[in-house]
Amino acid sequence: MVFLVLLLIVLILIIGLIIYIKSKISKYSNLLFGTANFFEGFNKQKEEFESEPKTPFGMESLLLPEINEDFPYMNVEEIKRLAEENILIYFKSIDSKELQNFQNIGGKIKEELQAQILKAKKESITIKDINIHKTVLNSYTKKDGICTIVFQTALNYIYGKAGEQKKIEDRINTEFIYVFDDTSVFNKESISLKCPNCGAPIKGLKHKVCPYCNAGLIDLAPKTLKFNNLVRK
Repeated sequence: MVFLVLLLIVLILIIGLIIYIKSKISKYSNLLFGTANFFEGFNKQKEEFESEPKTPFGMESLLLPEINEDFPYMNVEEIKRLAEENILIYFKSIDSKELQNFQNIGGKIKEELQAQILKAKKESITIKDINIHKTVLNSYTKKDGICTIVFQTALNYIYGKAGEQKKIEDRINTEFIYVFDDTSVFNKESISLKCPNCGAPIKGLKHKVCPYCNAGLIDLAPKTLKFNNLVRK
């Protein structure tokens, strides 16, 4: 009998604790989201966040002098347009369920995109009405013989399954890489840069001319960039 009484007291305390916790969650949910249902409020907040226009984070004033010093003939605005073009092709590949043609796409992004295409096929996902707002230079680094340039693009698009599509405001980072010192690159085959004029292998962009066709390589540097990664931010 004593055991049953103690068990009943424990159950009452547990139920009371659950009710207290739920009331506190409802209170804070009302304060944060304007609804007593925490998960409903959280999902609503998430949808509102996704529907708000995003501002791209850029560091052009700090990074452009370094890029211009390293590659005085490189047209950064041209690469921005290439970044935007690759985003459009990436989304078109998912929407059409087929890998579209990219310029100098790297193996890493190609494998990831093929997985996205497979998912889109299984779930009947579409991406429509892509509207790019702005693209800015986000970062520039040099490590292990490879230069990495990252651009961040603000855009919106219609995404989802049939009947469940919604407008999403997004930020996307596009990453481009190229070799500046081939002696430091561990896996040269993963980069596989070639002369854009004759197709001969390029041993790093430190070389001024192609050893096979004598084409200048500095002014052709943007054409040797590898589209290496695309990440939602």
